[in-house]
Amino acid sequence: MLKKNVIKGRPLLRAFFFLFLALFVSCAQVESLYKKTNPILPNDQIKGVFDDDFVDHLTFLDKSLRSNPEVRFKRLGYWAKKYLNEVFNRVIANNELLLPQEIKPQFNLIVDSTPYIFSFPRYRFYFSTGLIRKYLKNESLLLSAFAFEIIKSGRNIFEKKRMLPVGIISVKQALSLTKVNFRSKVEIYKWTYFALRRSEYDAAAILNWIQLQNKNSLDFSWLIRDPKGVTREESAFKSFLVGQGIEQFEISELNSSSSFYRFRDSI
Repeated sequence: MLKKNVIKGRPLLRAFFFLFLALFVSCAQVESLYKKTNPILPNDQIKGVFDDDFVDHLTFLDKSLRSNPEVRFKRLGYWAKKYLNEVFNRVIANNELLLPQEIKPQFNLIVDSTPYIFSFPRYRFYFSTGLIRKYLKNESLLLSAFAFEIIKSGRNIFEKKRMLPVGIISVKQALSLTKVNFRSKVEIYKWTYFALRRSEYDAAAILNWIQLQNKNSLDFSWLIRDPKGVTREESAFKSFLVGQGIEQFEISELNSSSSFYRFRDSI
């Protein structure tokens, strides 16, 4: 009763109380709406992959890879950097509750006919020329592969593995250290789907990227763990799409942007 009289007798205090109450209710409603319209999978669905010390160590190994004299890097031109930054910034800006915003990305292009894409923590991305020239024929494939790595790097989804201290590492070693198991990979694909959808990209086209790896499993042997695992990934993602109300698996390939072709031609 005393508290009620105190608030009643002080107009400014009363106004502050009601303002605080209104803000609290508003924030709760916004958060609830966001969860309904922009579902995000909880962290505990990917167990045993978050480890700060290991993430720091992987970041150090990123420098070790770039210091390897046997790895041939190609400098990205203005248009290539501009395009990758535009895609990255669009995904990041539309997924502010899922991904850290303050870290600037680093893009590295490796001259290698073997197709692969991978990332280290803190948005350190690596593409091979073989992947871009031979397999990324349309923009939806690039967006699917790239967004997957944005999620994995931004959320620090890496398995803890035993590593011996070495001066430099090879690309194959880097790929081995940044791979995740089947269960984790399927969940990342789901996160990627929602991230692309919020960015107004063709999220269902992720299936094309999985199928591409499945059909060319020998070429993608450095990127995938085993052919059977990719087949299971395709099946699991199809089931996920059905749950999202998508039952037509012949995903249409939307016209790629002129920026994409300019990027691809510059590689």
